[in-house]
Amino acid sequence: MNNSQTYENSSIVPQQTGANTFLDDFKSLFYQLNAKPDTEIRLLPGKKTLELGDIININEQIRAKLRNHDLTASIGSINFILSNKKIKDYSTWAEFERENWNTINERIQTVTIHWDFVIKLPGYQIPQRHSIKLRLGNYIPPKDMFQLILTSDNIQELIEARSSSICKVDFVNNIIAIELLNVVINWYEGLRDSPESSFVQRFFKKQGKFLSEIIRYASPIVLLIIVCQYSNYLFPILGIKEEISVETLQNLFIFLAAIFLTGLFSGFKIENFIDKRVNKFEEYPSFSITRGDEKAIEEFENNNKKLTRQIVGRITWIIFSILVSSSLKFLIGYMVS
Repeated sequence: MNNSQTYENSSIVPQQTGANTFLDDFKSLFYQLNAKPDTEIRLLPGKKTLELGDIININEQIRAKLRNHDLTASIGSINFILSNKKIKDYSTWAEFERENWNTINERIQTVTIHWDFVIKLPGYQIPQRHSIKLRLGNYIPPKDMFQLILTSDNIQELIEARSSSICKVDFVNNIIAIELLNVVINWYEGLRDSPESSFVQRFFKKQGKFLSEIIRYASPIVLLIIVCQYSNYLFPILGIKEEISVETLQNLFIFLAAIFLTGLFSGFKIENFIDKRVNKFEEYPSFSITRGDEKAIEEFENNNKKLTRQIVGRITWIIFSILVSSSLKFLIGYMVS
């Protein structure tokens, strides 16, 4: 019995040792032939408008730069996220060039371009893979970002998702990576800047909600001030006498509380009105490629002008009402006298 156990144990140990040795040899061979790539990410600032010719141009620049190296293989792919939850994915550049963009009614939200290529490098027995990822368009909204934070602990993924335009390079050779990054950055800086909104629209985008809060808190106070200006005419009608008594104080308190609540309610309604229109302000479209993009540019201009007129009109009406209410007292006093 002991001899049997000894035989079984002796047969198991060499198998484990052989498996571990084989795995170590495989790892050693793998890293000898293939280098572990590094990654560099550049955030591309500013608001740009991308056209079809710009996409073709960056592909030509990348290909021209790669021809300076001992290139073994390369492939480019491009992905479009469109409105109405549509996606167009082109696995090769030839497929992308065959697309007729004038027939697409959806607007483009995000463009992601990938270049994968293999280059022969000194010191490596086989060619090494490099890749570039260029993404332009919308970043992930806050509600989806929170979900990503819960499901991923990769800071790199969070940075990529939160940025509207990024360039990511996975590389073995640092010189090649810097060359390609410079090509992309120079190309991006040369893109057409998106037109800025008018001063009034920029003001409402930045300060609109703060302005609506001021109106909400100020409305009850302003209404009380206006009503108090007419106290000589209103109090006798409401039965509020000049003599101080419990009944007079009760009537006065009820009257002023009703005016305060009316002003508070009006302030909330005005704040709601302004905030909803501020939230509907749109950014100038980032793309001008499809028919949907061209339509989006027209809708952007018409929509923002309409919202601006509504907000300015409401604020003007409030100021005009205050001025008329305050000056009406002098007209009534003049007519009575």
